[in-house]
Amino acid sequence: MAENIYALINGMERFSKGIDAKKKLYLKLAEMAADDATDIKLFRITDKALLYEVLNCFGAALSHRKAKEDLCDIYEAALHKETGALIICNKGATLYSLSPRTHTPCITRHIGFCVYMPGLGIELVNVGLVGNVYDRNIVLRSESACTPSFIFGSQRCNCHHQWESVREVAAEFNRITPPEQKNGADFERWVQSQFEYKDGKHIAKNNGPGFVMMHIDTQNGMGSGYTDNEFAFDLFTRASMRHRGEYSSEQIKNTTMWGGFEAIGITPDPRRENNNVGYKITFTILDYLGVSKNIIFLTNNHLKMGQLKHNGYKIVRVKSVGAVNLAGAQEAEQRGTEFGHMDINGDCITFDEEIARLRSDIGRLNRGG
Repeated sequence: MAENIYALINGMERFSKGIDAKKKLYLKLAEMAADDATDIKLFRITDKALLYEVLNCFGAALSHRKAKEDLCDIYEAALHKETGALIICNKGATLYSLSPRTHTPCITRHIGFCVYMPGLGIELVNVGLVGNVYDRNIVLRSESACTPSFIFGSQRCNCHHQWESVREVAAEFNRITPPEQKNGADFERWVQSQFEYKDGKHIAKNNGPGFVMMHIDTQNGMGSGYTDNEFAFDLFTRASMRHRGEYSSEQIKNTTMWGGFEAIGITPDPRRENNNVGYKITFTILDYLGVSKNIIFLTNNHLKMGQLKHNGYKIVRVKSVGAVNLAGAQEAEQRGTEFGHMDINGDCITFDEEIARLRSDIGRLNRGG
């Protein structure tokens, strides 16, 4: 027992020293970004020695001396000048994907992001790119994590249905026919050839309509991990446990979603706090990716739209319901009345009806109609 206690204490002390190192390196990067007189939104860390230092100190905590390959070939980093966010990500991996309901095949480019967001904490975001995201209109879904629906199939909210719906339409608009191959290695080589990473862009061989699917892992429960005047090094744990508490309070105390947040002492939808800091992650990552500024945004949240518009993106909104049944009707109604989400109430809608509408709306907008 004593051994375990000291292991925890000593580990915390080492972590504390690591925070001091992070502070010094972040200030160095911020000064370098401030000295960059260009109007480019990002200060990209291209110096190898500096990137090694960032990878060792932040995010991945990797040592280039231990790595068998050059980490600069695998990871990259930048400072977002407007927000001051430090962004670390891998250079992408190409996946053969199947849509969740119809198993329609498509090719997805997967990039993982670790974002040190000032005024908030460390955000973890998984991004999937399907089709051509650099030209014409592109479709965006920015989704906050919802463990109950994604892991346990909870129907009291429509979160997972919304995520499934964007994956369905992305695959439908970018359906591929995989080649006949004799073995897995040949098939994997074909998959990898379907995207090329060139000059910071993820270029799809398939030139179909572009989709950006952004899953914000650390924003469980509408970004419940936020604490005023603090930088949280583990937003994921904090947000998840607070969301579990909010979830319990609704039932134990027989209250609404809004009341569930207040029951545990936090502001409903903490993403709105500190000048909407929780909503800044989407445009920060879009800026990093350098995608088209013309967005078909699948959302019901006017605060998400406002952040993109304020930062130079041209938005056409398409509502995103996913599906609502009787088990989710109460929460759907409260999203509209308590949180001001648009076009969502207690009315039930099937997944198939939603897909048909999305297919029609996105198709019309991509045709310019």
